[in-house]
Amino acid sequence: MIGKRRTAAIVSLNGDVKEIEDLADSADFEVLCELVQRRTYPDPSTFVGKGKVNDLKEILEMRHVDVLLFNGDLKPSQHFSLEKNLRIECIDRVRLVLNIFKERAKTAESKLQVERATLKYEIPFLREWIHNAKAGEHPGFLAGGEYAVDIYYDLVRKRMNVIEGELSRLGRGQELRREQRRKKGFNLVCFAGYTNAGKSSLLNTLANDAATVDKKMFSTLSARTRRIGGTHNEILLTDTIGFLEDLPYFMIESFKYTIDEILSADLVLLVIDSSDSDDEMRRKMNASIQILFPEVDASRMIIVLNKTDLLDSDLEKKIQLVREVASCNEIVPVSAVSKQGIGNLIGLIASHFYDRCEIELVLPNVPDAGRIVAWLYETETIQRIDYGDEVRLSVSCREESKDRIVERTKGLGGRVVNSFG
Repeated sequence: MIGKRRTAAIVSLNGDVKEIEDLADSADFEVLCELVQRRTYPDPSTFVGKGKVNDLKEILEMRHVDVLLFNGDLKPSQHFSLEKNLRIECIDRVRLVLNIFKERAKTAESKLQVERATLKYEIPFLREWIHNAKAGEHPGFLAGGEYAVDIYYDLVRKRMNVIEGELSRLGRGQELRREQRRKKGFNLVCFAGYTNAGKSSLLNTLANDAATVDKKMFSTLSARTRRIGGTHNEILLTDTIGFLEDLPYFMIESFKYTIDEILSADLVLLVIDSSDSDDEMRRKMNASIQILFPEVDASRMIIVLNKTDLLDSDLEKKIQLVREVASCNEIVPVSAVSKQGIGNLIGLIASHFYDRCEIELVLPNVPDAGRIVAWLYETETIQRIDYGDEVRLSVSCREESKDRIVERTKGLGGRVVNSFG
C-alpha cells in the first residue's frame, strides 16, 4: 500500500489482542493505542456498553486516530450506533480481514471471491442503513458517506448474480484442470492450515521455487501449484488460502472454489506452526480441523509441524499435543528455513503414492453408480472413465481402500475387470 499508514486504536472485550494486532499490521494500520473493556459478552446495543462509548469519545478527543478496530464482529445495529455516536470509522474483525483480502487479491478468481464475500458482509449493514435512513437517521461511514443506500442495495443484488455466474464458470474450469492433471498421471497434494503457518515457504522448499513470501497474514489468496522435487513420482503441490478462527460461514463459502482444491486433493498437508504457544497451537488446529473435517479423511492427511528452527521447547511435547487434538497417524517435524526434516517429508509424501493399487471396474449405468463415482472422485484417483451402456473406470486407490471399492462395486451389480498392485 502506497502512502502514509492510517492510524488506529484497537477496542477489545478481552486482553487477547495479538491476532488483531497482526491483522492490523497486515492491513497497513499503525496502532497507536489499545482499549480493553472486559466483558463476557458484547453489549447488544453498542458492543462495549454505553458508559464505554462516552469514555471512547473522551479518549478520541485527546488521541486522534483515523479508525477504531473492534476485536470482534459488530452487528449492523451496533456498527450504526457506534459510528453515529463516535463520528469515526469503525471496522470490525471481519471487515478488517476483507480489507486485507482486497489488497492481496491478484487473480480474477480471487478478486471475484473477495468481492462476493464483501457484498455478502455489507448486505445486512445496508438493510440497517435503509431502516435508519427511513427513520430520519443518517447512515454511517462504511461506504464513504451519505447516498441512496436503497438504490445501492439493488445494485449489490444484481452484482451478486453476475459474480455467482462468473465463479461458477471458473469453478468448472478449475475442476477440468484437476481432471486433466490426473489423466496425465499426476498426484495432487495440497497445503492447508492457519494463516502464517509457513505454507508458502514450504512450497518453495519442496518445489525448489523462489516465489516471494510475505510474512504478513493472508499472503496467499489464490492457489499456486508447483511440481515437487526429490522424487520420481508425478506429484503436484498446491498452496492455498490460510484459515482463521471464527470466520462466518459466508466467508468460507465465498472461497469455496479455492477450498475445493484442498477437499479434492489426493493428499492434504496440514501445516502447524510449532513455534506458537501450546494454547495457540491448540486453538489454530481446532479452527483448521473444523474446516477440513469430515470432508478430508484422516487417512489422506499428513500433519506438518513447521518452524522447528524457532522452537524453544520440547519437540516431543509438541507432537503429543498434536496427537491430542488431531486424529492423524503421520506427523512430521520440519523447518522450511533450515530444511530440517524436509527429506523425511518428501519420502512420506512419495510413500503415500507408492502403496497404491490400480483397479479397473465396470458399473451398471444406473443412478446409484453416480454416487460411487462421486465417492471415488473424493477419496481416490480416477485415471479414466467412459460412459456408455455401462460405466467403465480405471481407479488408482490406496491398498486399504481396495476391499471397500470391490464391495461397493459388486453390491451394485458391477464387476472388477482387472486389479494390479
